[in-house]
Amino acid sequence: MTTRASVSHAAWRGTLTVSTMLVVTSACAEKPSKAAPPATIRGAVTESQLTSITLTPDAVRRLGIETVSLDSTAMAPTRTVGGEIVVPPGQAIPINAAVAGSVASMSAGVFPIAGQRVTQGQPLARLVPITPDMARVRQELATADARLRQAQLEADRVASLYAEKLVATRDQERAQADLAAARAALEAAQTLEQVAGGSAPAASVGSITIAAPSAGVVRTVSVAAGQIVSQGAPMFEIVRLDRLWVRVPVYAGDARLFSRHVPASVHALTGDQAGNGTMALVAIPVTAPPSADPLAASVDLYYAVQGASFAPGERVGVTIPLAPATGGTTKSRALAIPLAAVARDLSGGAWVYVQTDSLTFTRRRVEVERVTGGMAVLALGPARGAKIVTTGVAELFGTEFGAGK
Repeated sequence: MTTRASVSHAAWRGTLTVSTMLVVTSACAEKPSKAAPPATIRGAVTESQLTSITLTPDAVRRLGIETVSLDSTAMAPTRTVGGEIVVPPGQAIPINAAVAGSVASMSAGVFPIAGQRVTQGQPLARLVPITPDMARVRQELATADARLRQAQLEADRVASLYAEKLVATRDQERAQADLAAARAALEAAQTLEQVAGGSAPAASVGSITIAAPSAGVVRTVSVAAGQIVSQGAPMFEIVRLDRLWVRVPVYAGDARLFSRHVPASVHALTGDQAGNGTMALVAIPVTAPPSADPLAASVDLYYAVQGASFAPGERVGVTIPLAPATGGTTKSRALAIPLAAVARDLSGGAWVYVQTDSLTFTRRRVEVERVTGGMAVLALGPARGAKIVTTGVAELFGTEFGAGK
């Protein structure tokens, strides 16, 4: 009896165990359904699958497409720092009152303003002399006569030096302008003496026309119409913009790293030294009075730029070669292509066209690290040996995106 009951209990327990395992196995087999993705991308194209352009032999000939083989080139190391456009000494010309008088505009309601561009000899304002006493008139007459003689001697000396090509044209122009101003001041003083002595009527005292001694920009206006000024009082300041300097403050500890006798390149901050935006201009090192900022622990380097549209005070980028003794002893080799081979899209991305066969060209993305001597140094781009299009890039770019259709 006991044995039968034990067997029945064991069988019931075995059945329960098998049933439990079947339930667990069934539960494990029922996996939850996978959630649908939030977005589905169809026909995705990678950059390696960009559109290829196939031209006819006649089209290749008409476009004059030329290529170069991408290879490593020895490039001198450079560093890009910030700079400021400044007016060099001698480019700012002050205009002072020749005699005491009242300032008047050349025409009603028209008076020079700061920032106005002027041409050489352009009238700026009128100065109506005030009749002083006889003693002061005679003193001013003697002073004007002495200044005229000095200006005449200086003009003759500069003229002889200019004839021997020992001074610049601007020095001769400045000497002639000083001579003309001294002559006008003497004539005004002589007229005032006649009026003060009673030998001429007061109505004969005319106004003195204040003209721009050189073409440039009016930087400072120190007087207003109707203002009474004394003799020698500052009135205007004209800045010549045909030649500007770039002041480059660098950390004093790094000053020795730069080659100070090698031309640098200057580019506006609207572009970059990698060729995105405005093109870089060559900057020639110049000798300038030493200057530094002890608070910033910096010293200043100076370069001259010509033919630039920069404004005084504008911030620019300057790419300076490194000195041979501090990292430039051996030129590093890098993948470089002519800058003309790089095309820019609306987002500023850089691209080149690779010739995959004689008539097929494919656009590839590149990353320009820097530009040196008209060559774009690549940090990322096609493999070495790829044939890069250098002439006809704009035409291929327009063909791919439908320009001119």
